[in-house]
Amino acid sequence: MPAPRRIPMAIMLGLALGPALALRLFAEEDADAPSPPRPRVTAVDAAEEDEDKDPAAPQLDDAAWRKTLDALAARAAARGHDALAASIRSWAIPEFTDRQVVVTIPSRLERPDWIDEAQAPLWGEFVAARRRHAEATFARAVEAAEAHDRPRTREEQRADSEAGAKPLARRGAEAIALLHRTLRDDPDHDRARTIGSWVKRGEDWVSTSVAKRLDRGEEFDAAFGWLPRGRLERYRAGERYESGKWVKAADDDAVPRTLKKPWRHESDHWRIRSSAPPAAAAALASELETSLLIWQQVFGAYAWDPAELERRFKGRGRMPVRDPYAAVLVPSREDYIAEVTKFEPAAIRSDAIYWMPTKTAWFAVMPGDNDDVATAEARTIRHEGAHQLFAEARTTSPLAGERCGFWAIEAAACYMESAVPTPFGWTLGGPDAGRVPAARERLLDDGFQIPLEELAGLGRRELQADQRLPQIYSQISGLADFFINGQGGRYREAFLEYLERVYTGSVSPDTLAQLCRRTYPQLDDEYRRHLSR
Repeated sequence: MPAPRRIPMAIMLGLALGPALALRLFAEEDADAPSPPRPRVTAVDAAEEDEDKDPAAPQLDDAAWRKTLDALAARAAARGHDALAASIRSWAIPEFTDRQVVVTIPSRLERPDWIDEAQAPLWGEFVAARRRHAEATFARAVEAAEAHDRPRTREEQRADSEAGAKPLARRGAEAIALLHRTLRDDPDHDRARTIGSWVKRGEDWVSTSVAKRLDRGEEFDAAFGWLPRGRLERYRAGERYESGKWVKAADDDAVPRTLKKPWRHESDHWRIRSSAPPAAAAALASELETSLLIWQQVFGAYAWDPAELERRFKGRGRMPVRDPYAAVLVPSREDYIAEVTKFEPAAIRSDAIYWMPTKTAWFAVMPGDNDDVATAEARTIRHEGAHQLFAEARTTSPLAGERCGFWAIEAAACYMESAVPTPFGWTLGGPDAGRVPAARERLLDDGFQIPLEELAGLGRRELQADQRLPQIYSQISGLADFFINGQGGRYREAFLEYLERVYTGSVSPDTLAQLCRRTYPQLDDEYRRHLSR
């Protein structure tokens, strides 16, 4: 077992009587980064396969689609176009029944440079097939977005119950997943782009935040972030613009920085103040942007009420442009403690924090194990990034989690730590990802399990004062995987609505059981079976 590691503070909720504190405790059960997940390949009986099938997940790798891809790949291979054949064969995403899929989406649909004129016709057929598939996928996304408004008949409810279908009519998470699958197949799908608040600039689709910068003439480089018009070329040539004048980069880098006179790095969606080296701020910005991409596909439906989500899918939603998120980076944990304890003394127990009163995420550069640029750990960034995104995606109660349900705030952030890169994007959750192995060890080896009825009734102060807190953090990580991926995502929509209730302050101790339409003892038993498998 690896040595204990300090894990960052999760979220601070400002209250009238003082700041509320949520600690992401360091726990000895944290495992090394998991290996990339493999699709399910073992044989299972039909009943187990049906139980695992995700009724809420987009079933896009169906037999017809795979047959189309296989036929195209076979034709490409027969003509000696081996690279094209391999590309077509690998396009379909493996079917995972125990984890979520997050896909990367290019800013435009481009023909690869290696496609020559001999391969161009087959490439065109491949693109056309993807576009047809995207249209079918999008139609299902619209249907899912509208589902909340159609009451189910008694016969449908009975059939859903017998089949183990999701208990809620709303299907926002499914709609968001289908939307992004649409854009993976067809990055130029106009309606899907509009729903996701992308706009076109030149040949590329960009977020409204990026479009605003482009319209002002700003220029971007990953090392420097967004810069005003005309500065980028000189930055690349080794100059910096500081205090109204140009100076040599070496001279600028030699000047010690403080948070009163910091370096500034502007990414697509974050504004970072940093007293750490510029390269560390650039690395932090990159990880935060990745966190946003993942969060939007996993929890994006949280940002809208079902009726508003439906309006967006029908083309009646507005294109929001928000101000950048705020983050601060300091050179070391010692600097972090010195700064953050000025407003939160308990931060001495942490490495990172999201401070809700100022809507700012704080990070410290941590020692690296290799020659890469050192910055905060990716898991830490995604954890805190999740807190920031949840808190600022919609109106949040300052009492969120204070009375009950606080565990879910931390569980969702721990779930974000489980992201594993894949050729198509990422997967989240699964039996081998994040802290789920630790949760299984706690449950099966140590026999540790707090009943959900007790856990759901705990507020922030009660949970954080519990002497079993390290074990609790393992359990809530396992619970997040259960509610999002267990039984093929049966309770995914319910858990998302539960998070909404917690963050908006409208939750009660029995809310989760009501949304899942199960008793807490039933859910406890299903959780045990989920980890046992």
